[in-house]
Amino acid sequence: MGKMQFVWSGETELPAGWALQPHCHDFFHLAYVHRGQLVFRADKLDYPLAEGSLILLPPGVVHAVPEDAHNLCTQYEVMFRILDPELQLLLDTKKVLVLHGASHLEPLFSYICMHYKSVDPLCISCVDAFLCTILFSFLTGKPSSAEESAGYVDTSGYSALVRRILCHVEKDSDRKYDLSSLAQSLGFNKTYLCTAFRRETGITISEYFNYHRIRETLITLQYNGYSKDFPICELADQFGYANASYFNRVFKRYTGMTPTEFMNALSRGTDSPEQSAFQKYYNEYLDLKRYPIKESLRYMRGLKAAAEEIL
Repeated sequence: MGKMQFVWSGETELPAGWALQPHCHDFFHLAYVHRGQLVFRADKLDYPLAEGSLILLPPGVVHAVPEDAHNLCTQYEVMFRILDPELQLLLDTKKVLVLHGASHLEPLFSYICMHYKSVDPLCISCVDAFLCTILFSFLTGKPSSAEESAGYVDTSGYSALVRRILCHVEKDSDRKYDLSSLAQSLGFNKTYLCTAFRRETGITISEYFNYHRIRETLITLQYNGYSKDFPICELADQFGYANASYFNRVFKRYTGMTPTEFMNALSRGTDSPEQSAFQKYYNEYLDLKRYPIKESLRYMRGLKAAAEEIL
């Protein structure tokens, strides 16, 4: 006898708009997205999966597929029980596990689906070993994007997908905003990304992209210096804005000040109580990891009020 007891395995196609009602099993449910995209809802949390992503649902976990949460999707499914006590101890049998970017495991899923009913000893051994390999991938590979955390905001209250969006924006803040490229890199359509992000954060992806770039600009102005002779167009170009005029408008929209006014606030009267208060507010603002996005935006927009005391 092997380490697994297989209940069922196969390749299934889910039409767009198809829904799976909430239910649970007394066995493990492993799903791998072969084509398209899919959202599993488990214990009231959404787990978006793109091509090459897989999810492991432990026994007893209530799960569903919400209506209209996916396009035409093809997935491999494996339903099984673990007979090996040592292997069962390695897995958290109460936690949903997700792994992205695992297309290298697709041949293993295909083999399992084709041969899990075989009585040939060699096939049985291979099926058992391949499923163990997949399960070990959750332990040895990069964990779900739920583990990712943006550097400038508190992401503890956001879903795995929103965390991935935040991390991508941070990595690409010096480039021109491109929602299509972002959606393609994450494996989801633009509409779904925008809806999920705004529902959880209260702002659009574009607004956060601009917010993050302006925050990076504030740090550049503070530590690299800025003078009237410094071409503002160079700063605008550095952060992916088409021209200085547009950059100034965006900067003022988020901070209430122009870049010049911000530098004047930083440099004027460094020993005055008002300046100390502004510096204290600004330093507190930089410690944004403590705050979710809307609170971080509120702090940035409060820079003008803090600066007015000394300007």
